[in-house]
Amino acid sequence: MKAGKIINCIIALVFAGGILLVSDLQNRTGRDKIMTGFTTNPEYHAIPGRTYKIGMTYFGPDATFDMAMQGVWDGLKDLGFVQDSNLIVISQHANGEIGNLQPIHLNMDNLDLDMILVTSTPGISAAVASVKKHLVVFTMTYTPLEAGAGKSYTDHLPNMTGVGSFPPVEKTFDFIKEVFPDAKRIGTLYNSSEANSIKVVRVGRDYMKTMGLELVENTIVGTSEVFQAASALCVRNIDVMWITGDNTALQALHAIVKVCRDNKIPLILNDVDYVKFGALAAVGVGWYNTGVYSASFVARVLNGENPANIPIENYVEEKITLNHDVAKEFNIKFPEKYLAQTDGPKKKNYKFCLIHFVDSPVSEDAEKGIRDELRNRGMVEGDDFTMKIFNAQGDISILNNIAETVAADKWDLVFTLSTPTIQMISQKISNTPVVFSNVGDPIRAGLGESYENHHPNITGISTMSKFEDLIVLVKETIPGIKNIGTIFSPGEINSVAYKEELEKAAIRQGVTLTAVPANSTNEVTDAARVLVNKGIKAFTQISDNLTSSCGPSIIKVAYDTGTPYFSYVGKQIDQGAVAVVSSDYYYAGIDAVVLAMQINDGVSPRDIPFRNVSKSLVEVNPDAMEIFRLKVPEKYYNR
Repeated sequence: MKAGKIINCIIALVFAGGILLVSDLQNRTGRDKIMTGFTTNPEYHAIPGRTYKIGMTYFGPDATFDMAMQGVWDGLKDLGFVQDSNLIVISQHANGEIGNLQPIHLNMDNLDLDMILVTSTPGISAAVASVKKHLVVFTMTYTPLEAGAGKSYTDHLPNMTGVGSFPPVEKTFDFIKEVFPDAKRIGTLYNSSEANSIKVVRVGRDYMKTMGLELVENTIVGTSEVFQAASALCVRNIDVMWITGDNTALQALHAIVKVCRDNKIPLILNDVDYVKFGALAAVGVGWYNTGVYSASFVARVLNGENPANIPIENYVEEKITLNHDVAKEFNIKFPEKYLAQTDGPKKKNYKFCLIHFVDSPVSEDAEKGIRDELRNRGMVEGDDFTMKIFNAQGDISILNNIAETVAADKWDLVFTLSTPTIQMISQKISNTPVVFSNVGDPIRAGLGESYENHHPNITGISTMSKFEDLIVLVKETIPGIKNIGTIFSPGEINSVAYKEELEKAAIRQGVTLTAVPANSTNEVTDAARVLVNKGIKAFTQISDNLTSSCGPSIIKVAYDTGTPYFSYVGKQIDQGAVAVVSSDYYYAGIDAVVLAMQINDGVSPRDIPFRNVSKSLVEVNPDAMEIFRLKVPEKYYNR
């Protein structure tokens, strides 16, 4: 959450009315207290006439990062370092995958920068391994020493310093025991490759033993495993779910929230900025003030002070944040001593609209994900928001009229669910925040130069398919296959991009792709027959608006001709596909709400990078396998 750039008013918007958050005034007051000693020291101030250039790396877009960075920028501004003025910031993130961190830092180390600002414990580990030419300042980390920053806070790497913030683990379990006196088993999941999580869990495990509590653990290696790992914990008779600041888990927190809600298990966090997403409470770190404090470290290094002479510090503003809506849902009463906090701002009734290009399974799934996630966040339609739905029925002229209608009205936020809709809306709307979903290639669609540098009022979710994964599945199911086919829509930029990416994947896998165009629903069936006549041995159908809405027609040709049908559209598993490898369009809707909530909290869309959908699916159809006399390898079942 960033405290600046607020939409339409100066209120920091909150979505669940019972959530207790720090207001802008409190941020200002807290920042003044922290910065007093720094602002009076001229050595911390930006040198007049000089322009500074820093690189910034982060694990992935999330609420904690937004809050910490807003604190950094606000603190630096107090010292005369102003973004887009005398401070140039180049940022890159790992999209929530640890494996992406090292190449990002290698790239940063080859740029012309004054220093690199690193966030997260895995980010520090990657910087330790990769950054050799630049000075480094870190923040937003629990355990910098475990990440390799040094032997102690004073004996550390000479090119690196920063701020650590170890969470109040013992107080977390004191809180849990007070709220749930009968609790015995606490569940948690974390990435076993994150040093921060390993240490926090170890500290928690040891403290719990003194309280007669048992920690039930599950480990993950990537965001795709979070849903199943959380589900597995919930069937092991846990009383409470505890998630510490594990970067991987927090990237897919909405999945944990959903699992906990479905299983009626309260969720406790160590990151207060995530409580509004559906947790019961958090006992953790006030990341905004951590960011403010870290700004002094950045300023000192930018002005030439040697990091080797700046001790690492542990700075923690302990906070307890409660979600009264979730407490009411679970019939939980907090002890009186935790209720002495100021109530949050009043709710606002938001005015949203959502635009479909055509009726299709993927578009319907995304809308359901949006509605369910709004509901999971305590937002009731008609009370907390209204949602106007538009559908162009696949007609560009109708879509143009819809875009003009939407542009003429006032909305708090606009959702779009396809490439054609976001392209049209981007031409008509420049001031209203827009969040897209179900867009394959947002850069090719003209929405920006990169995931970070894009239209200032637009952000969203890319659903680019995992093309090679399906081809590998097909090759393992049909050994020796050489010819596959797909239908694409030349009028859809996303369809053309998908077709080209599928061609590249086919070449890498040593198979030939035959792609046939179709420009209307009337042409789809004929295109399917043309593919069969060209000798394809399987359909590997891409996802676009036209072919997704006409999926049953293509599948009928596949069955009539005995040509196995594989797809990148999840719903087509029920329509007769042998197997699908699909972006989870339902989760694409959920992910879109995650971004929308950041915007409604006051974060500018300009500052929210595009994201890839957080979940993909592999599904198989036993009935279709029997009809086509195929056997998909068992490793693809239940993934």
